[in-house]
This record gives sequence, structure tokens and C-alpha cells, in this order.
Amino acid sequence: MKSFVQPWRSHIVGILLFACIAGDSHGAADSNAELPDILEPGDIVLGQSADLSGQYANISRQFLAGANVYFAQLNAQGGVRGRNIKLVSLDDKGDPELAVRNTYQFLRADKVVALFGYASALTSSAVLPIVNQKNIPFFAPITGSRIVYSPFNRYVFTIRASYLDEYKYLFSHFSQIGLKRLAIFNDAAGLPYTAVMQAMIAHAKAELVASESGLGRDVDKIADNLLQARPDVIMFMSISQQVNGDLIKTLRLKGYLGYFYCASLVCSPLLTDDLQDAASGMIISQVVPFPWRASSPIVHAYQQAMLKARIRKFSYLGLEGFIAAKVLAEGLNRAGTNMTREKLISALEGINQKNYKIGGFRINFSTSNHHGSTYVDTTTIDKRGTIVH
Repeated sequence: MKSFVQPWRSHIVGILLFACIAGDSHGAADSNAELPDILEPGDIVLGQSADLSGQYANISRQFLAGANVYFAQLNAQGGVRGRNIKLVSLDDKGDPELAVRNTYQFLRADKVVALFGYASALTSSAVLPIVNQKNIPFFAPITGSRIVYSPFNRYVFTIRASYLDEYKYLFSHFSQIGLKRLAIFNDAAGLPYTAVMQAMIAHAKAELVASESGLGRDVDKIADNLLQARPDVIMFMSISQQVNGDLIKTLRLKGYLGYFYCASLVCSPLLTDDLQDAASGMIISQVVPFPWRASSPIVHAYQQAMLKARIRKFSYLGLEGFIAAKVLAEGLNRAGTNMTREKLISALEGINQKNYKIGGFRINFSTSNHHGSTYVDTTTIDKRGTIVH
């Protein structure tokens, strides 16, 4: 069965972001109408606003490919209690204002059961006021930002480890191999998560020898400052793929032979492919298992579903999308025949490793914990630019 992704809708009536949140525009006023909790018969509709044509389209598209493959497979087997899952994906180009517009479109026109796979911290942050106002599940955002992890929000469910989980693992990794001198490259001046990051540095018995920001600054100068500090490790915390890539290339050209460490979404496959041999020695944290080796049931299932759909390019984000779709479908099934959003939330909260075996990846939700996974592993980029596990 074909996947149920609808073509992107580019002609949507615009409303300003601040007006949407404040409820001052006509569009926002319409959205304040009661959102019925009892869902109509027919397809189970999910809404995804993601960057499908902008700077981070590669991230969204890989996740979406994995999710669509799972939903198509499930629909071919009868769906959820006889109902097909239909994922409506709209392009927001990474723009929070467009993400807000798309979200109101989902609520007004598409009558979605849940929001799924929003593709950045910025867009997630922009729509969370709507999520809270409308009491609608917000499932599997593609970000590790604390915006969706703290404080607890009963409508937000994640299936990937947070950035803090990833950085904690990376600090442990370089500490275990005896590296001490640490430099950090970030989007803004100073350390992110300052107190927590300082504690991680102290626990790793590392010395922070440099902290550089890339905002509006010359990459060549940043590289010189980092090299003067003689770091063993440069940890990238900037979300700008372009700046990260330019800096890594410049550092290698200037003779830096040390390690680059970065979180899963900071150094995406698109970046490492562009860097080629300059990426050699890069250590990347990953939040799902290695997708190119069928060493666990979930990876095997993902690979088989992709191949059946005639998609031969596996990816970490594709596996993440596949897992996210599978877990959400389990929640939808547990919500029962007369499904409501509240029943879906309760059903998801009941999923844990004791009663749900996903095969090589653990999901643990509860009434007080909606962050389903803390799984982190690392991969290395070799001299050929290949990801090695």
C-alpha cells in the first residue's frame, strides 16, 4: 500500500506567530473553538510540520521515510483496529511561524489525533502553547532540546535521548580514553546548560581550555583561537551545519589532528558526507541502534520494511522515524475502538519495557515520565568518511 503522506501545502492563509499564541487574530480565534476529543470514524490522522525544503530538510525527510514505511506496512496489514493511519506532512522550512500556521491547519481542517515528528527545537517551542491549550499529544519531536524535556508536560512524548543524555555519554567516552583538554564550540557565548555542563566537565576530570561562539564571527579567527588552546577534543554544540562544516574544514587545513565530538543532530550524515576525509576522527553520539547491521529485531524489521518499499538507503533518522511510528501505533491500538486523545495519552503512559518489547530498544513511559528513551551509543567517522560502529 502506498504511504499516506499528503503533498505539501504551500498556500495556507497566514497568521502572525504572536497573534496565534495570544489569540488576537481571526485565525487564532477560530482555533479557540472547542476541539472535540471523541474522534470521528475513518482514518486516524496525524499531523507533522517539518522542514521539507529548507536547510534541515535532509533530517526531516529521513525521519519521514522511516515513519511512512512503518505506517504503510501497518495499513497493509489492516491498520489499527481496522483504521488506516494517515500522516499529513506540511513543509514549514524550519520557520516557527509557518509551523504555527500548519498546526492550526491540522486542528481546524485535518482533525488530527496527535502531532508527530516536528523537526526542530524552534518549531517545537513555537507550537507548545497550542499543544497545551488544545490538550493534544505531541509525539516524537526530532530534537534533544530541553524545551521538550523540562519541565514535565503531559502532552509531550519523546522517544530519543536528550542532548544532555548525549553530552553526558560523550564526556564519559573521552574521559575513558584519557583525553583531558576540552574546547567547546557553541552558537552563543558561554556554555549551554552552564551548571550541568560544568559538573560534567568536572566529573570527566577535563580542563576546559577554550569556549568559542560562532555567531557573526569569522571562522578563520575562531579556528586560530581554538588551535592556540591546544585541545585534545573540540566538542561541537552549534546547530548550524554550515558553520560547523566550515570550521571543521578550516581546522583540518590548519593542521588540527585531534578529535571532534558532537551530538547526533549536530553532525548529521549530510554534514559528514560533505566533509569527507576532514571528518576522520569525528565521534558522534547516536540515539538509536546502528541501522546498517541487523543485529537486533527492530533494526531487522526496519531494514526489511525499507527494502520492501524499494528504499535501500538506511539511516539513523530513518530508524528513529520507524521506531517513533511503531510506538505511537502501539499507543493508538491500546487506546481502544472509541479513541479519544485523553485515552491515547493514558495508553502511551502505560507503555514500558515490561509490557512492550520493541526488540533491541527500550521504551519506558509512565504518568510521571514521558521521555521514553535514554539510549545513547557512539559511532566514529573513519579516513574514508564512513560511519563505523
